[in-house]
Amino acid sequence: MRRRDVGKLTTVLCLAALGLGSATAASKPNIILCMTDDQGWGDTGYNGHPLLKTPELDAMAEAGIRFDRFFSAHPMCSPTRASCLSGRSPTRYKCMTWGHDLPLREVTIAEAVKTAGYATGHFGKWHVGGIPHAAGGTGRGLPESFCPKPRHPGNQGFDEWWSCGNHYEIGHEYIYHNGEQVPPREGDTSDVLMDVALKWIGKHAKAKQPFLAVIWFPSPHGPHQATPEYAAPYAKSRKQAGYLGELAGVDHAMGTLRKALREMKIADDTMLWFCSDNGAAAPGSTGGLPGGKKWLTEGGTRVPGILEWPARVKKPFATTVPACTMDFYPTTLDVLGIKTASEAGPIDGISLLPLIDGRMTSRPKPIPLVSGMNFRLVDNEYRFQKGRLFRFDEAQKKDVDVTGEKLDDYRRLAEVNKQFLDSVKKDQAAYAFKKPAKSAETK
Repeated sequence: MRRRDVGKLTTVLCLAALGLGSATAASKPNIILCMTDDQGWGDTGYNGHPLLKTPELDAMAEAGIRFDRFFSAHPMCSPTRASCLSGRSPTRYKCMTWGHDLPLREVTIAEAVKTAGYATGHFGKWHVGGIPHAAGGTGRGLPESFCPKPRHPGNQGFDEWWSCGNHYEIGHEYIYHNGEQVPPREGDTSDVLMDVALKWIGKHAKAKQPFLAVIWFPSPHGPHQATPEYAAPYAKSRKQAGYLGELAGVDHAMGTLRKALREMKIADDTMLWFCSDNGAAAPGSTGGLPGGKKWLTEGGTRVPGILEWPARVKKPFATTVPACTMDFYPTTLDVLGIKTASEAGPIDGISLLPLIDGRMTSRPKPIPLVSGMNFRLVDNEYRFQKGRLFRFDEAQKKDVDVTGEKLDDYRRLAEVNKQFLDSVKKDQAAYAFKKPAKSAETK
């Protein structure tokens, strides 16, 4: 066993020792993490899209907590997905851009909840390594040889997985069920995905076993091949019909999920999360926020965010307290009473349980958004980026430089930025590798 695997095994055993049995049956809610692919902040009805109808997401936002300042950890897909699973900034383990993987050394949310007796399943887009024929590729960061096994969901804590390496469209050929390629299936990709996920959820609901289901939609990533039934209402907006139709499919699938949870009588005790992996890509909507996918800006990282959990959120509300994809992990561990003891390094997210319970009115520590080695700290109304302090003006939808006016906040966040950079460099040292020498033919 390699040294890095011994460290991970030690971490998981520590989690088991600290967490197993600490959560009573009543405090073991089911956990479902739903995420779309390239859906922008403005791509919902409740955020004011002029054409798109999302009645199910609107209803979910009305019934739970609507996060009006929810951020993806990175303005591109793979790093954000890795942040959901690890609770850590993806730059710490050199997951720097799309197609970069989540190393096995990191302890995932799936591995953590298994120590508390949870069943775990991943369904849909993966794009953090280990699945063959991934359109767009994986393994573009750390070489596959860095880890002793493929980085697919089965080696990242998931008991069951029906997953694809990257985004996919109707009839895609390279979907794998627990490592075995499955035949293509026709129909809207979101509906097909939800059908598979619900069969697994239903099995564990019947057995009364708590579960973690990670459901990552492949939509609305291009090339936007919506089924006719979902595209038809948007036929007049020709350039957007496929895109909006795919989002209509997502909305329908979320409605199917919410209805099924009620019919199974587990809706009350289920934490149902919804978000996107990054800001909008064309022709999506950022809701007027600057930038979009690939950009380390408000429009590149602010995304729809919703939590529905009837047993805990008895009075629905909207919040402007910033939250992010790195918060799923520590929030879940806090709910289950699992104490972290990770050798991988510090957790960058925070538990949102105080916010869920109405006891948090501002975020206690900044969110370190990243793109490569570029950072953007989100500190409630302030943003720190490229050595300057900004206040994000919601009315003008732009960063306003307040460096000279808010020197105390500037100095405070400059120090946070420095400490984060130093910490990242320390963590990255564990992921150092030698690039293979170029052969004479390739020089």
